[in-house]
Amino acid sequence: MSSTTKRITTALLAATASLAFLTGTAGPATGASPAGQTSPAEATPTNSATQPSSGTMPTGTTMPAAPSAGCGTEQTPGNDERTITSASGERSYRINIPRDYDASTPLPLVLGFHGNGSDGAEFQNYTGLPTLPAITVFPDGDLKDGKRSWQGAPYASGADDVAFVADLLDSIESEHCIDLNRVFATGKSNGGGMVSVLACQLRDRFSAFAPVAGAYYPQSTEDCDDKTPTPVLAIHGTGDKTMHYDGGERQGETYPGVREWIQPWVEAAGCRVMTERNVGRKGEDVTRTLWKKCDGQAGSSGASGKPGNSGKPGKSAEVELYSVADGGHVWPGEVVYSGGGYVTEHFSATDTIWDFFTSHPGATEGPAQS
Repeated sequence: MSSTTKRITTALLAATASLAFLTGTAGPATGASPAGQTSPAEATPTNSATQPSSGTMPTGTTMPAAPSAGCGTEQTPGNDERTITSASGERSYRINIPRDYDASTPLPLVLGFHGNGSDGAEFQNYTGLPTLPAITVFPDGDLKDGKRSWQGAPYASGADDVAFVADLLDSIESEHCIDLNRVFATGKSNGGGMVSVLACQLRDRFSAFAPVAGAYYPQSTEDCDDKTPTPVLAIHGTGDKTMHYDGGERQGETYPGVREWIQPWVEAAGCRVMTERNVGRKGEDVTRTLWKKCDGQAGSSGASGKPGNSGKPGKSAEVELYSVADGGHVWPGEVVYSGGGYVTEHFSATDTIWDFFTSHPGATEGPAQS
């Protein structure tokens, strides 16, 4: 397909997709059932508490789709390992393309970042994220002393992981049909710290962010432009012995508690109301803290004067925190035990994050044009 033909095709797809989202007739991006998705390569979720309750966009989420340049390019569904060459050399990642992938229907894109010493394959398996009605990508951190880790921690290899993620997004969005208004990042532990890095340094490529049990070392917020309204959700266990809920010291660094870490995003969003309520089920104690009635619009220019998401406004940049009483350094509701203490059975991080993501679309820049 010539570049001119592809541009025309993409423009036609944009018009079609926008009409579909506004009339509620969109395909997999808005109505696909998780049961129709490709299962993880090594583990299939069996606990119903971890399954997304619905693949549909919440009522009121009417922001139209923004098809990427990859729309119109056929791809083979499946869960595969691939490589890409970035500034730090050849890097690997796993990608899950749903079985009902349609090259003309833009899908949300979710990037998931593993913790220190883990990898993308393990992360996708215990989270069950590939069951979502989205294209899910699980990058591998750079190796140092036999362990994979991410920028934003004192033990990181020194690789420019922000550049790697930007290159990865360029590749995925150029070769797959992605909805550029629905590009998201999540991760656990050091991967949660990497999400913090991306929120600070690569915000214009994502619609919303959701770290779990995040390792918020000082390196994860260095030179952070945290004045632009940004939808952020965090989940953290009060019994986390690895990265303490109220902060502490580890790896020779003093790190903040999750409430201290999230406060700048609350201030950037200009939220005027905070509410708290228990959302646990069957005796579980999970507190949802929601900052709402926020003046800031996701993608609008903040106090720094720097535009986010190309200056294109999205939804109100709400901020949420889920505090899991006695919860360990884990992925709540996980499919396979990820280690680190008590795991809730009836509160699912995957469900909660997906609900937040689908409720907070926002324009992203997409690949750089050559």
